[in-house]
Amino acid sequence: MAGESMYKVIVADDEPFMLEGWRTMIDWQGCGYELCGTATDGEEALELIGTVNPDLVVTDIQMPVLDGLDLIRTMREELKYDSQIVIVTGYSEFGYAQQAIRYRVNEYVLKPLVPEEIHELLRSMIVPLDLQRQEMEQLYAGEQFAAAELLDTPAEVNGTLEETDLEKMTSHAKQMLSFMEAGDVKGITHAIDEMLEEMQTLRSGLSLAQSIVLYIHGELLRKYRVLGEDSMLLQEQAWHQTERWITGDLKELFVRITETFASAGQSDPGSGGLVTEAVQYLKQHYRSKIKLQQLANHIHVNAAYLGQQFKREMGVSFSEYVHRLRIEEARRLLRRTNMKISDIAFELGYHDAEYFTEKFKALTGELPSLYKNNSQG
Repeated sequence: MAGESMYKVIVADDEPFMLEGWRTMIDWQGCGYELCGTATDGEEALELIGTVNPDLVVTDIQMPVLDGLDLIRTMREELKYDSQIVIVTGYSEFGYAQQAIRYRVNEYVLKPLVPEEIHELLRSMIVPLDLQRQEMEQLYAGEQFAAAELLDTPAEVNGTLEETDLEKMTSHAKQMLSFMEAGDVKGITHAIDEMLEEMQTLRSGLSLAQSIVLYIHGELLRKYRVLGEDSMLLQEQAWHQTERWITGDLKELFVRITETFASAGQSDPGSGGLVTEAVQYLKQHYRSKIKLQQLANHIHVNAAYLGQQFKREMGVSFSEYVHRLRIEEARRLLRRTNMKISDIAFELGYHDAEYFTEKFKALTGELPSLYKNNSQG
């Protein structure tokens, strides 16, 4: 039975199979949460939010009546809710950077659900939830009011924020991610100094800085989950304790993450960027027939060298990685559509349905037909 210390969650998604997955595949209580209800559209979710007053809202982007972004905008701008927010999307590339920053989205996950990843994300969110709870307790007790006020994320960031400020901060966020991934310590040091300086000069600077940090945190969680062997970097309190950012905690954390990327690429300087670029390209083009030579030409590098570095960094060959991307998409299509298996094979670049079936079974352990029947009941 969930105790009072459990954090309350609601989930909004218009797909019955997704909602069932959230109900049955996720060990909410084991991670410290209580699932208090589910909704199939944004309006239902708003009603549920008013009843439950959840600590965490998990919402799909695409829903009827009121979609996920409209739901979040209403929560933040009109209802002034400070709940933590996780976005769920079926897109391989998250194209909502400005909205994520504007509406203070905490994290986001990609479909299909991978329980281990969701559990890791839920555990990582306990830190900001604990801090928010402590802040409210301090506020109600009338103690350390200044600290509680500093930790607050005022809703006016949404109402009074200039588009130029939002664009500037979005640019900051993406630039800082680039510096981190490139292992550029000098670049990230300068960028974080610049952000902290603007945080103190802009009227909504603190709220913007908090939103940028949440966005960067979400990006790193989605793309890496574990940074090298130092998995604790994404769970540190420095992500959320804004009153200590000025003393250098956030800067130190960002530098450590950047150094982790730098050390990961030391065995072969420059190869990490190539492999990252290759992976991004493959995620966009895996449906078409693509050869290693074609990819190597695209990123201007020797094909044999790229193939060697790709396998070393990714743990699988170039062709095997393409198969994995295709089969993952096949699983989604089998679950969510009524497409024929032969059509799915053709859609994903397989011109032989038997070969597709063979690869599907090799990677998932079952035939596509059985997977479809089991997934759709």
